[in-house]
Amino acid sequence: MAKRDSTRGLRAGEGPQELCPFDTDKFENVLQVGGIRTGSLDCVPTAAGGGAQSCRAAFFDTGAGLRFTVALDRGGDIVDASYMQHNLAYLTPNGYRPPSHAYNFAADWLTGWPGGLLTSCGPNYFGPPRTEDGQTLGLHGHHSNTPAAVEMLHNPDPSRGRNAMLLTMVIRDARMFGPVLEVRRTIQCRLGVPEIVLYDEITNRANTRAAHNWLYHINLGYPLVDAGAKLIFHGKTQYLGGEGAPSASQLNAFKTVTAPLESHRGGGERVLLVDNEPDGDGLCHAGIINPKLGLALELTYPAEALPRFANWQHFGPGGSYVTGLEPFSGSLLGKEKDQHPKAAQWLEPGETKRYRLTIRMHEAKDAIKSLAGRDGKLTL
Repeated sequence: MAKRDSTRGLRAGEGPQELCPFDTDKFENVLQVGGIRTGSLDCVPTAAGGGAQSCRAAFFDTGAGLRFTVALDRGGDIVDASYMQHNLAYLTPNGYRPPSHAYNFAADWLTGWPGGLLTSCGPNYFGPPRTEDGQTLGLHGHHSNTPAAVEMLHNPDPSRGRNAMLLTMVIRDARMFGPVLEVRRTIQCRLGVPEIVLYDEITNRANTRAAHNWLYHINLGYPLVDAGAKLIFHGKTQYLGGEGAPSASQLNAFKTVTAPLESHRGGGERVLLVDNEPDGDGLCHAGIINPKLGLALELTYPAEALPRFANWQHFGPGGSYVTGLEPFSGSLLGKEKDQHPKAAQWLEPGETKRYRLTIRMHEAKDAIKSLAGRDGKLTL
């Protein structure tokens, strides 16, 4: 009988022996079929301009058509992302540029924001500029303007039965006398699976209580977002927008993506705040289905950790065309304007909150049908 290896499964990224989705007799370097590379990107948003300063990045290839770039200099968020030949993410005209705390004032965050598949907002506060708890707050918090320290990178090793790839980072939003909030982030994928699993642990490292609000801004763009695409989520909804209060039928019509709207020129937008309803396992599901492409993107996350959800729609003409799927904990509006029972969230000294978010691509008809079956009505 073979001797059992008692250490198997104890190291990060290792689990039971897995069958590799590729023929391991036909490649020597795993990066031929998938994995993680690290490097830098020149910060040039257009071919004709921009600066020469570079930003650190990690490039993931799942070997299943899903590829994406992790912005190591911007909190370990995800910028570019594609599936097969299709772009998934909305990208701003700013490009991926170095972070700057100068952008933490008022709405200047928009000057440095690259867009991208995932932008994390918080970890102290997020939402519009305002004064709350005696603090003057800029748009969406400090996380995306804070560089990450890489702790660990594991590439797949199919010859050892390990298909997992993962990247672990630490991001600290800190100042003398507090608050000091530490985000420990792991992004994990598997060879042959078009899926991203993100784990965050957020700990209050200061000696006083700190407000803690956390939002995942999933920014979807063309061609995944196009007229006729269907947004998937349901629950009791509060409407925020400049187009007047909608009826229930109008509210549900907002779940079908439109062509560019004149009313969304400039800063025009609409936001739906939804108490997204979990399934029997306590998981919430949201997503988008593009019937013209035969493609869908699904988010899955535990309702206990992320009990609230927002859908941002900005269908502006001239290319400013984006919708955001945004699970969150805390308040988007600020406690003074938000009467939700879970609007106020705090971390005591040494306390940790844990989050998990899964992003998965679907092109099989039965998988897309299953996601469509998770849709439902929005109610006022």
